[in-house]
Amino acid sequence: MRAFVRVVSMLGGAACLAAGPAFADEAANEAAVAHLEAGTLAAGEAELASVLEADPANDDARMGLGTIRFVKAIETLSQGLYRYGLQPPQSMMMPIVRLPVPVNPNPEPIAYADFRGLLDSFVSDIAAAEATLDGVGDSGVKLRLDLTKLRYDANGDGTVTDDERFVSVIQRVTGFREEDMPPTLVFAFDKGDALWLRGYCNVIMAFGDFWLAHDWHESFDVAFPHFFPKVESDFAKALAGPGGDPMYQEAAPFADFISFFHIRWPVTEPERMAAARQHIKAMIALSRESWTAIEAETDDDREWLPNPNQTSPFASVQVDAGRIAAWRAVLDQAELVIDGKKLVPHWRFDKGFNLARVFEEPQAFDLVLWLTGPAALPYLEDGPVTTTQDWEAMVGAFEGSFGVSAIWYN
Repeated sequence: MRAFVRVVSMLGGAACLAAGPAFADEAANEAAVAHLEAGTLAAGEAELASVLEADPANDDARMGLGTIRFVKAIETLSQGLYRYGLQPPQSMMMPIVRLPVPVNPNPEPIAYADFRGLLDSFVSDIAAAEATLDGVGDSGVKLRLDLTKLRYDANGDGTVTDDERFVSVIQRVTGFREEDMPPTLVFAFDKGDALWLRGYCNVIMAFGDFWLAHDWHESFDVAFPHFFPKVESDFAKALAGPGGDPMYQEAAPFADFISFFHIRWPVTEPERMAAARQHIKAMIALSRESWTAIEAETDDDREWLPNPNQTSPFASVQVDAGRIAAWRAVLDQAELVIDGKKLVPHWRFDKGFNLARVFEEPQAFDLVLWLTGPAALPYLEDGPVTTTQDWEAMVGAFEGSFGVSAIWYN
């Protein structure tokens, strides 16, 4: 009898050990969701980092921690922009000034170095999120989130309100209206989605490194008074008050937008240009890998990115075998271009320019000279050139919705 009891105890202990990781994974998942919905991101980061340190194979903890760090990067940036009083007009030229930031009645003065510091920290924070998500395995990880419940402290006052919702970031950055959003925003984020988010992290880092590679303080001085009320620059100090003159209000933003891109930006950190190219290459590789994982899925569980046999949450973003094949062709063509194996055409020249050399051998950036031709001259080469016909053949599969589809397909 005693022997029987010992055997039963041993089996029971083994069963508990076998069940332990599963329970631990579920607990990590629940902790991540709880912190993301409460907006307690710093506490969530500390808790899940501790779990992952003790159990590096815990994919749910890794997925939750990476997601928290991504949202926390946006929270930190938002708080910085709030501190300096970011205000309309919003602009597509730099997505980070499109964030929905509350109105600050008493903003601090901001100079170029301050804004550059915000951008540098944001890139570093996004890199930490991407590095955390790297390593999420094929363990069947599922992070079940209702995006309408995700919140963060947008203004840094220590209180998270219902107005500080992450879904507002999605709508502002993508341009989606309320009616464009699906009726439910509950998703079960899995391995394919982790790869997708890593791809977007690399896109953000590529843009950030491009800006940080250059000294564009003169452009900041002339254009950013439209974004911040207390820009510290000689140009901002000399400006006449807009008063009630509608001509001034309409013409000034347009004039300063031209000035922004007309000023040459010297290269001060060339290694960041090389890093930007590597981020683009990483995005292409991760996009391929994410679609391989997505196409292999056999469930249909609240998909963020569905395969052709799953349900798409967005009516404007449809997925079928033809569009996935077309997207893979876009990635192939983009890789040839970013590697310099296919040249980019320019309307002024018979030859194309080598985009890889633009990143690896950077010169001062001047958008006007790129448009008119002289900036492309050092990079002109003989060789195969990507054509409009190449791209039209690929994007035709999206039936006029390539732009919005590309945002989601990544």
